[in-house]
Amino acid sequence: MLKRLVCAMCAAAFIFCFHAFADDTPPAYSYVLMEGGTETLLYSENGEARVRAHHSAKLMTLLLTAEAIDSGRMSLDTLLKTSQYANSMQGAQIWLMPNEEITVRELVAAITVGNANDAAVVLAEGVGGSEEKFVKMMNEKAEQLGMSGTSYSDCTGISVDSVTTACDCAILASELAKISYLREFFTTWVTSVRGGKTELASTNRLILTYEGLIGTKAYYADDLGNCLIAAAERDGLIMVCVIFGESDEFRRFATAKEKLNTGFNAYSLFKPKRSDVYTEPVKVRGGEFSEVETELSRLSGFIVRKSAEENIEIKIEYSENVEAPLSAGDKVGRAVWYVGEEEIYSCPIVAKFGVRKMNFFIGIKRALESLIKM
Repeated sequence: MLKRLVCAMCAAAFIFCFHAFADDTPPAYSYVLMEGGTETLLYSENGEARVRAHHSAKLMTLLLTAEAIDSGRMSLDTLLKTSQYANSMQGAQIWLMPNEEITVRELVAAITVGNANDAAVVLAEGVGGSEEKFVKMMNEKAEQLGMSGTSYSDCTGISVDSVTTACDCAILASELAKISYLREFFTTWVTSVRGGKTELASTNRLILTYEGLIGTKAYYADDLGNCLIAAAERDGLIMVCVIFGESDEFRRFATAKEKLNTGFNAYSLFKPKRSDVYTEPVKVRGGEFSEVETELSRLSGFIVRKSAEENIEIKIEYSENVEAPLSAGDKVGRAVWYVGEEEIYSCPIVAKFGVRKMNFFIGIKRALESLIKM
């Protein structure tokens, strides 16, 4: 009997200790630093680790709302009506009542400043018709942006099935950083909605302490710890820092400042010039013309370490065996920018005009033109 009692006590102690240590186990830590203007990934630690989306899902809700505004389907002054479902939301909220009308402007503020779940649902229903249709839009947009580790099951992030990664959130924050009118909302410290009935205060301390901050969100989750998605702009660069799983509430802000400063101090935006690249005509097989003139396609700036700016070299590569038919704009090569042996950027070289495939009639025409010239 005594032996059984001792075993039972040991088992109970083991279970207690297991749960105690399990509860104290720190969440997986991940962080990413990205240049948002070009969406260039600069640093990453566990950046592809999938975690619950939580409040970061609301950033996609905001992006789709902004797209609806930009397309003219609604404006910041559009009134939306609160559904019974939106009213039922738990957690962070602004206590919207069924059938209560509220402007898109106030709903955006409620999400950016207050992380309000009921406000997110009202926006989702207003943009998509229903949350179900809106979630489909969220996932389509995530796929379009290349957010391969993200899957949404709701517009708020409450669902355990809504998952994302630090890298994907950096891409999402980069897109939002390009929407100028949202910056006012993301950098608001204190505000109110519903005619002053609901006060809102941001949990993003960087709003008051970091120069050039333009967004985006800070929050805490039991299973993930302290999280921060921060974006700042200086000297033509947009630096985005995402931190998931920080155990200390205040350290995430200090770490973000350090990472953002590293980005701004170490990198610059290099703007290549078309005049620096000379492209030659390319031979075309089986075409009405034997060659086609070429030109650079979409030339854009890219991120480079400041110490490497003077060591950039350009190499031209042409495709082999270019065959007709060829349309204007078809790729026939590329210009590549290198630092040492590292490729840091490339731009397509394309055909300047189309070349039809040689046929009997074109051949007769060419022969006649040759005879006339003789």
